[in-house]
Amino acid sequence: MSIHDFSGATNDSAIDAYTDARQAEYVAFLHRVPFAIDALNLGFLTGFREDCSYQQQQFLNLKLPVGMLDNDFRNPNLDRYTERVLEHGPDVGIIGDAYDRAEARTYVRAVRDLQKRVPETEFVIVPKCKAALEEIPDDIVVGYSRGYADILAHDFSDPVDWRGRRVHILGGSPPKQLTVIDQLTQPTLTGDPPADIVGLDWNGLHRGAQFGEFWTDNGWDDSGRDADHMTVRATVRHGLGHVRSFWENQGVWPEGPTEYTGRTQYQPPTPADLHSSTCVECEDDVWRGSRGPFVAEYDTGDVCGYCCYGCYFAHRTRNHLEEVMGEASVYFPPTSS
Repeated sequence: MSIHDFSGATNDSAIDAYTDARQAEYVAFLHRVPFAIDALNLGFLTGFREDCSYQQQQFLNLKLPVGMLDNDFRNPNLDRYTERVLEHGPDVGIIGDAYDRAEARTYVRAVRDLQKRVPETEFVIVPKCKAALEEIPDDIVVGYSRGYADILAHDFSDPVDWRGRRVHILGGSPPKQLTVIDQLTQPTLTGDPPADIVGLDWNGLHRGAQFGEFWTDNGWDDSGRDADHMTVRATVRHGLGHVRSFWENQGVWPEGPTEYTGRTQYQPPTPADLHSSTCVECEDDVWRGSRGPFVAEYDTGDVCGYCCYGCYFAHRTRNHLEEVMGEASVYFPPTSS
């Protein structure tokens, strides 16, 4: 039977159960701005590791919601992570890796305490051995390691060990994650309950984009390598679109619109933000134009002033610049009446 063939299920309710089990509540992408902005606009849950940030300080007035807060798995510190959770109030918190039963119990106690203080956050404990997996209660999401990690989930467990659990798949390219989803949710002859795929994340797009490659369901495509107009940001964004389409076609992408973009706070630039009255394109005084300065904030963090629209367009096009928040990042002076 094909892994996508549900003919072995006994009735419509069983088919619905397996279909629902595959569909995630979120698909996460952890990175800094401006990449996080594009991911948000495409419906991804964004965030960063506890020892990092969105690096939005280079922009004038930009604040993004912290959807997912990962732990620093190379240097774990539960007290430090707890402080960061209370600071950011993420939607999802990857609290830590449990290498034995004792560590699993410690993380469970921490989750129970945090659930009282930040009840809207979904916490994930990542077991690194079968004993730790067994120690984590069924109501807490368990992290299935599939990407870059010292111990992967399949190193110590079988798919049946994860069935009936709420699961977040950590890392691995979409095809690798899809294999895990199929293993944990497809109908079995013994009638094992499917795992509930709560979420998944993969941050591998940026590495390929630095070499002009973007991910597709047919593998990495390097057609952007020699295209001057394809910036790293544009290449990552193109790959994100392919990732979303892949999960939509597999019935894994979350159903309905996401609320993440509505939580972004941004104030566009104004002439008051200019540190020079010189047009960056023609070097005329930006205040001597018939309408006043045009101002753009780019994803490089630069705020540039122009004496006219023509200078803005020429400078932007020649240098392959992109505004941090699209048209919202451009100040157009009022037209004279």
